[in-house]
Order: sequence, then structure tokens, then C-alpha cells
Amino acid sequence: MTNFRRLITALLASVMLISVVFATACGSSDTKGPADTQNGNAAADTTAPEDTDSLSDIERRALIPDDLPEKDFGGRDYRIMCTESKEYEVFAEEQTGAVENDSIYERNVRIEDRFNCKIKTTLNSDPYSAIVKIAASGDNSVELNGHLDYKAYTPISAGAYYNWYDVPYVNLEKPWYSQLSNDSATIYGKIFCVTGDLAITAMQYTYGVFFNKRLAEGYGWSDRKLYDLVYDGTWVIDDFIEMCAVIYEDVDGNGKQDDTDLYGYGCYPCNPSDVWLTSFDQPLTGRDADGNITIDIMTEKTVTALEKISNFHFNTEGCRVYKNQWDERKYFPQGLAVFAPLAFDNCFNSCRDMQDSYGMLPNPKWDEAQERYLTNAYDQFSVYGVPLSVPTGDLEFVGTIYECLNAESYKTVYPAYYDVALKGKYSEDADTANMVDIIMEGRLFDFSFQFGEANFNRIPYWFRDLLAGKKTDFASYYDKYIGKVEKQIEKLYTFYE
Repeated sequence: MTNFRRLITALLASVMLISVVFATACGSSDTKGPADTQNGNAAADTTAPEDTDSLSDIERRALIPDDLPEKDFGGRDYRIMCTESKEYEVFAEEQTGAVENDSIYERNVRIEDRFNCKIKTTLNSDPYSAIVKIAASGDNSVELNGHLDYKAYTPISAGAYYNWYDVPYVNLEKPWYSQLSNDSATIYGKIFCVTGDLAITAMQYTYGVFFNKRLAEGYGWSDRKLYDLVYDGTWVIDDFIEMCAVIYEDVDGNGKQDDTDLYGYGCYPCNPSDVWLTSFDQPLTGRDADGNITIDIMTEKTVTALEKISNFHFNTEGCRVYKNQWDERKYFPQGLAVFAPLAFDNCFNSCRDMQDSYGMLPNPKWDEAQERYLTNAYDQFSVYGVPLSVPTGDLEFVGTIYECLNAESYKTVYPAYYDVALKGKYSEDADTANMVDIIMEGRLFDFSFQFGEANFNRIPYWFRDLLAGKKTDFASYYDKYIGKVEKQIEKLYTFYE
């Protein structure tokens, strides 16, 4: 039965690709891209031909070559270590009829058949410590390790990973990798943890502002008016606060504000608060001309933003600060908040059975002068590293399959989640789909999250920590800890030398 499934999957994939190529050949001219020799890759054009306007986004994705050689790996296992909760990114046991699951199953079958290998997972509740032991002992039992972004400092600081730029056939300039994330995480030409479209969590955990269409309409804000604000570039924080401030209803009639009343905006000031500075185009860290890390968080905008958001949270009737983490996932679907900061994964879980219709908007800009809408993903999306226990002679195998996993995810898995599930099954109109596109195009992942707990003295979390503590003196907080951070950064450099 398994072989039959593999045959059908391969035939369907072939038919799809043939139809795409035929459609392109009927009205396209030859295109050539610039030479690209990074990591031994051949020249490649990573954009679709110019005259493919009639093609869908999925068809355009299918046209981008992965530039991988045809290899036969003799049926060997490609072993990926991860936690049980993230296994669904890399492995599906069988087809279930769910488009998200089946796209991963079919992706793996195509790769296994193409390269004569077998993709397997090895589950570990602590892949951070486990991979350090594996790398140190020379135990060649894992080709790839996947784990949460904010825990990356454990294997990196232990020197457990290869530099991805030394892994053959991995081209981080390809569209299936997040350049914004990976460029930020590159120090002195080295990057040890990479995120790409294999990490579907990088999309699922991306934040936007969800809104209840019925409730918003009742307060004079139709989805049409909200979408137009975004399209016009006038969806800004001051107007958003003003909009939410006047929305409050004592639903239970007890005469006091509590969690079960209706608010304009509701959240618990933890993970969602990490998004504010990114949304306002205020970087946490950067690089100088020599590639050294700079701390860029201390600006007048940061000081003003903290004061503004704190006042919004604690001195505004229309904003509810919930008591427990993730409470916004509980109360928004119940119709007790008009707006809430939620990640896309809520489309698949907490909002799945929501009675009211909801829409999604990007996070408000700081002002109209800001060029684009920005956001980030909460820090538990997956990144991947190659343990030093892998023999150098096996790096070609590791790089080839990892590159193909990301390329095929970009072409089939990502569309299954993003275009089919998010924009189709869970979105009700073209405008909502456009909002999803705008949000995704503005994702920024600051490198400091990978070391925030260990070498940056929690810089990525300073805003949320001060906000939760109802403190607004950012300058004093910065002065108190910046010396310690600078010393920790000097130590961090040793991991990349």
C-alpha cells in the first residue's frame, strides 16, 4: 500500500510540474540569472520569468530551481532530531486527508524517491542538551537538529554545530530561507542555526492584530474601513489606541471591570509585547561596519513607545490586561475583545470554532512616515543546526536533503498552510488574504532572541518586562544593564571565532 501511495504521489507531482512547464513554455522567453557559486551551487535565477502573469503563485514557486544534483544516497536514513510537539514540521506518518498533513507526507515521499533516502525523526524532549552531548561524543546518530529559536544559545555556545556556510548545496539566498532572520544571525561569516520554510512554525507564530468583525462593525469600524486604513498607510498606533479606548461594556453587569467584560483590546503583556518595537521599526541590535554587534534599542522612540503602550494598557478603560499568559486566545474567540494580538496558529486552533467572523490586520505602524508594516514571530519557532558529530564526508548528504526539504516546503507545504488553509479555508475574503500577505512581507527576526536569555541580559524582553512591571523609565533600566550586556557580547564573539 505504501508503494502504491508513493507511485500515485509521484505521478501527481509529475503531472503538476509538466502542466506548469507547458503553461510557461507557451508564452515565455528564456531567462538567465546571475552566477551564484555560494556553497558550490550552480548559477540560478530565483525569480519566476517575467511573463508568467497568468500563473498562480504556487505555479511560480514550482518554476524556481533548487539547483541540486541528482544523487543516489543508497537508501540511507536522514535522521532529524526534534521535540514531539514540532515533529509535524518534518514528518507525517501517513496521509489523513488534511491538506496540511498530507503536504508534508507527500513532500517527504518526493524527496525520498528522488534521492533514494528515508526521512526519519528521533524525538527528544531536550534537543538542546542532547545535541551538545552527541556532538561532543562524536556519536553519528543525527544529521539535523531542530529546536526553538530562543534556546539556540545552548548548542551554539557549546560549539556543537557546523557553520551553515560550510555545508554544501545550502543556498541561503534562495526564497525558501528567511534572509532577514539568517542575515541577522550571521556573525563574522558564520551562522549555526538557520530558519527556512521547513520551519512552518516561523509562519504559524507570526503576529498580527485579529479583530471581531461583528463587534468592530457595531462600533463603527467595518472591515472595509479597517482594510482601507491599512491600504492607505494610515493604520498607526495613536489612532489604534484612540479607537480601542472608547470600547468597553460591563457584560456581566456587576459594576466592575473584569476579564469577562467586553474591551476594545485585550492581552497578557508577555510574548505579544515583544512585537511592539519591531512594529514601530525600532531595531534591538545591529551591526557596525566591521560586522560587530551593536545595541540599538536605546532611542527616543523606544522611551516614548514604552510610555505610550504602558499608558494604553494600564490607564485606558478600553484595554484589558489579562491575568494569565495566552488569555487573549481564550477571551477573543468568546467575543470579549474587539481586537487582540494573535499569531496565525490561532486560525488552526483557538479561533477554529469561533462563532463570529474575524479578520486579520498588520500591527499598527509608529506613524504614517514609516514605510511598511512590520512584525515578528514569537520566539518558539524552529531553527535547525548540523551537529559536529556528522562526518565531513556526509555534509553533502546533509546539505542536499536539507536544501530540498526547504525548497519543497516553499513550493508545496507552505502554500498548503498559507494559501489553502490560512487564506482559503480560514479567510473569508480577498482583503483578509491581502492582509495576510502584508503581515508576512513585514516579518523581522532579531538575532538577539537566540541569545537573549544568556548573552544579552534579556534585551529582547526588556520592553515586555518593563511593561508587565508597570515601569516606564527605560533609560535608567538601560544604563543599569548595558555594561553587563557589553561584557556578555565580548564572550559571545568567542563562539564565532
